[in-house]
Amino acid sequence: MRFRKVLASVILLSLWGGSMIFADTVSQKIKVTVNGSALNDSGIVADGTTYLPIRQLADTFNAFISWGDNKQVNINRPNIHMMTMNVAPNGSVYPFQAVEKGSTVTFYVLVHGDSLKTPISAAKMEIVDPGDSVKEIYYESDPENLNVFQLRTKEQKYKFGSEGEYKVRMYMKPAGSEEWTLVSEKLIFSK
Repeated sequence: MRFRKVLASVILLSLWGGSMIFADTVSQKIKVTVNGSALNDSGIVADGTTYLPIRQLADTFNAFISWGDNKQVNINRPNIHMMTMNVAPNGSVYPFQAVEKGSTVTFYVLVHGDSLKTPISAAKMEIVDPGDSVKEIYYESDPENLNVFQLRTKEQKYKFGSEGEYKVRMYMKPAGSEEWTLVSEKLIFSK
């Protein structure tokens, strides 16, 4: 009889301990959101330190990520500002961020950047309509790798045929890599 009580106690303690370990493991995962959008991968808290998915964070913050020697991770978030400029039929130029649905607009994009510490091999810019159709509006290979830069795209004639958000996106390709990194995004609203 005593053996059964000891065996039952051992089994109950094992189940309880296993449940506590499982609960502790589950409670260490954390949901990570940036500006209200959840990342696909969870973060982990272990021994009072929080570990986050670095690739997703770099992508969320429009930053370059590279893996250096000696187990080193390098993150560089360039400071890129874009301004969309409308060229009116009378020749006047003014910044814009909203257009009337169905209108055709002639525009160019002004870009100012600084804090670019990652050497780049190419840069491109595209406009993405609400249906996710993409049109390239700028491309340059082997641009100058300056810490501070300015550029102006050629004038584009573009029809904003649908209602919604149009995204002007600038990408850069780090030297020695085949991956494009989104470094800036500007929205144009069509209503």
